[in-house]
Amino acid sequence: MHSMRPDIQVLRAIAVLSVLIFHFNLPGLGKGFLGVDIFFVISGFLMSRVILDSLDQACFSASTFYLRRARRLLPAAWAALLLTTLAAPWVLGPAALRDYAAQLGGAMSFSANIVLWLQSGYFDSSADLKPLLHTWSLALEEQYYFVLPLVLIWAGQRWRGWMLLALALASAGLCLWLNDEAPSASFYLLPSRAWELMLGSLCALPAVRARVRSLPARLDSAWLALPIMAGSLIWGWDEVHPRTDALLVCLATAILILWPSAALNRSHLAMRALGWVGDVSYSLYLVHWPVLALARHVWLDGLPASVSWALLALTFPLAWLSHRLVEQPFRKVDTWPALGRQLLWLGVPLLAACAVLFWRIQQPAGQQWAQALQPNFGLGPSCEFETAFAPKPGCQTREHAHTLVWGDSYAMHLIGGIQASSPHGQGVIQATRSVCAPLLDMARLMPDDPADRARRCLAFNESVLQWLAHAPEVEYVVLSSRWQYLFDDPVVNAQGQFITPDANEMAASLGRTVARLHALHKKVVVVSPPPSLGSDVDLGVCAERLGMGLLTTSERVDQRCRFALSAARQSQSQVTTLMALFPDQADVEVIDLADFNCHQGRCESVMAQTPIYRDAGHLSHAGSTRLGLQMNLGQRIVQQAH
Repeated sequence: MHSMRPDIQVLRAIAVLSVLIFHFNLPGLGKGFLGVDIFFVISGFLMSRVILDSLDQACFSASTFYLRRARRLLPAAWAALLLTTLAAPWVLGPAALRDYAAQLGGAMSFSANIVLWLQSGYFDSSADLKPLLHTWSLALEEQYYFVLPLVLIWAGQRWRGWMLLALALASAGLCLWLNDEAPSASFYLLPSRAWELMLGSLCALPAVRARVRSLPARLDSAWLALPIMAGSLIWGWDEVHPRTDALLVCLATAILILWPSAALNRSHLAMRALGWVGDVSYSLYLVHWPVLALARHVWLDGLPASVSWALLALTFPLAWLSHRLVEQPFRKVDTWPALGRQLLWLGVPLLAACAVLFWRIQQPAGQQWAQALQPNFGLGPSCEFETAFAPKPGCQTREHAHTLVWGDSYAMHLIGGIQASSPHGQGVIQATRSVCAPLLDMARLMPDDPADRARRCLAFNESVLQWLAHAPEVEYVVLSSRWQYLFDDPVVNAQGQFITPDANEMAASLGRTVARLHALHKKVVVVSPPPSLGSDVDLGVCAERLGMGLLTTSERVDQRCRFALSAARQSQSQVTTLMALFPDQADVEVIDLADFNCHQGRCESVMAQTPIYRDAGHLSHAGSTRLGLQMNLGQRIVQQAH
């Protein structure tokens, strides 16, 4: 056992307050999420110090170590899971409830980071709406606790330092590689994040601590480390995470651990307040996110500032209650049987809450809504092409089809409507790739995208044209895209240079695509995105909550999930301008989907009890079919394409 260091409690407070400020969208910390990285280094240090000191004294017991971890982590976590699981069936819609059940299973089995990684696809719900999103970091730490004793015991006293260093460097190298190849895996998984915990473990090595103590201290470590930490938390220097900013805050934390700061160990009021926050930091981290995420389900178009402040204020007494009534009593438990008996008071109600949760999921209405809001890949998930285009049997409705649909996910969702309304016998072929507009010389490239993503998008588009050159049976080409991301996100040209295209340049780019198609004697038409209020108003969730009778509040959507066409036009103003330029500058007509569900200035997101949208902008399967039939979309394509 070790005496508690006040400065480490202050570091815990800095970490958790940074996370809270960022999550509650308060001003000041643009990269407050780096507080989790601070926690990783602290946890790696504290756990390694316990294990190493026990090993050096020949008294290490795996049973005792894991008992201490269990009584420290499980009670407060189970209490938070219990309360969240009791609330979830009455707050979450069916689709979100199914996701929550998977998250709950991950949280209880120390695999939440893996579950959330698997839920991080393009069509998955927003991370901000996942009530147990924050448990990914706890699962990652717990996985590290399972591995760490084995590594230290196997390496032995002579080689453990070199082993930790080698593993940390390997993990950091893997992290850098995955940042380009698989960013979500790099963020969520232990092999690519272990270097942060191992940095803390290296700080716990007796040889390292002895070496540091022998060095003369000419400057309080806070004067060096805190500016680095503050700069990273406030501004940051790198758009990719985890990379430079994570390294800087981890190194700053390591400096403060190895060279304890006198400033952080003072007993004046500010440090005592931060010390109290550090004491309750675990419970504060546990309770803050479910409160916030559940509220975001109720407030459809974002939490008002007053509600955010109220929820933030609520998290502190909740954290204090958790710390006082749950964490502290369990610290007196000193055997596994005693811990098991005490945990029954939380485990039995939690199992009962899980039973209610799964009963709710199995209700027919919930299953119908979950099915209705399934991702709309068009003819199937295999039609989201990752390589060069070549027709697949499952991505065409018949051989020698006459119509090809080309674009991103906003082209995928048109397939059902076109298929339902096409003139008899024409058939449809799908050539689609997510977040890849049908352009030949510009593509989106986000900082966390694989480095070659834009290049592969442009190569895919070129391959569509190459295939069409040998497909004389294809008479019509339908182009569609979300377009908005080309205004909002980083874009590169064909040479890989970052550009900031305006509507005229995008229209000219599409004009070059259309010219290539005309040269192949294809008739071309563009289908606009459906009217929407932007990515922050999920119209599919609105319809789902309306159908399930769940409490929903919104300033932009009424109680029947209708919204003003003028609000949609304002939200999509850049895309609306772009659509208006296409006929003259790109020589292509545009079919406006607002003609389908907007009348007399109001737009419907539910028609005849059918959800038109599956999320903020994509059409549901049923919505696409209804659109096709009501607009006679297939016939309009034939009439307007030229």
